[in-house]
Amino acid sequence: MAYKDPERGRAYGREWMKRNPEKAREAMRRWRARNPELNRVRDREYRRAAHARRGAEIAAIKKAWLDAHPEVRRAKDQGYRARKRAAPGSFTGAEWRALVEQYAGACGYCGAKGPLDADHRIPLSRGGDNTIGNIIPACHSCNVRKHRMTEQEFRARIASERSDDLKS
Repeated sequence: MAYKDPERGRAYGREWMKRNPEKAREAMRRWRARNPELNRVRDREYRRAAHARRGAEIAAIKKAWLDAHPEVRRAKDQGYRARKRAAPGSFTGAEWRALVEQYAGACGYCGAKGPLDADHRIPLSRGGDNTIGNIIPACHSCNVRKHRMTEQEFRARIASERSDDLKS
């Protein structure tokens, strides 16, 4: 049934779809099968529009979740740094959690408990890779103090500081 008023025609179509949901679904399946490229374009436009409408809301939800999970934020930041330096390798969240468990949730250098950073035994800036074998859990303080030193150099520095403290 054709209507001169397009809005009236759309209203009729919506009512028909409510009365005949199975027929409407089957008609949409046939249309999608006959028009795959147009369907992809429509889907892409719909997702873009939805993202534009809800982008700020989605970003706020993601930020709140990352704020509640600081260990994930640090792992994401670490992965970003490694990709930026084109460092080979990567590690999963499960591998990181297993490594932290292996160290009993403590810093691999000073033994402090608390939030841990993924520290590279051989720093990325000195050619180290981003595999789990090159990672040690470190408290933020040790990680910042270590800076560009290798694990051996940093452990030597810690030992020297301890011996200096014992002498004084």
